[in-house]
Amino acid sequence: MPIDIEVISHAAPALLQGLKITATVSAIGIPLRMLIGALFAYMADAQYWLPRLIARCYVELVRNVPFLIVVYLLFFGLPQLGVNASSFVIAIGATAFYTAGYFSEILRAALKSVPAGQARAARSLGFSVWQVQRYVVVPQSFGYLIPPTTSLIIMMFKDTAIFSVTSLPELTYQSNLMTADTFAYLEVLGTAALLYWLSSIVLDALGQALESRERQWRHR
Repeated sequence: MPIDIEVISHAAPALLQGLKITATVSAIGIPLRMLIGALFAYMADAQYWLPRLIARCYVELVRNVPFLIVVYLLFFGLPQLGVNASSFVIAIGATAFYTAGYFSEILRAALKSVPAGQARAARSLGFSVWQVQRYVVVPQSFGYLIPPTTSLIIMMFKDTAIFSVTSLPELTYQSNLMTADTFAYLEVLGTAALLYWLSSIVLDALGQALESRERQWRHR
């Protein structure tokens, strides 16, 4: 049977509203993830064993527990502990908590890509540890950091579809409502897939533009 354009036009406003919520969760959760991930990245290489142990346990927890289980634990477990949070807040918290573990390892690898001799040379010139990181290590690590971080952001943007199980009215949840109402699976789900795909293309283009700017800065 032919594709029903009228169904697509009818579903488009709800799907675009769901896309807006998906983008909002990602836009808030991703910066939080970077802050948490940076904290654990530096803890993993700390001088003392306790912060290293905490960072390692956290990363292994994130690596070995499915994202859906984390979402269920937060959504159903927190109320049992007396903590009531909306599905929107849980989505942001789960996004930040889960992807921070991956980002911490990406950041650690990027920081270690900078030759250690440069940090030692900076220290011998009187730079503090903070100044070595700020002026020597971190700026040079951006070129190694941007590509995998872009891929992680795109992956997490698509994985927000999991929050449909918490009744968060994001893109996948809205498409499920529309298919239950119209039974037009091809039209509605196809449109939702197209929106995810276009959004991923935009995110990838932004990452490539940032990578290009970093290369220009590095070769000045």
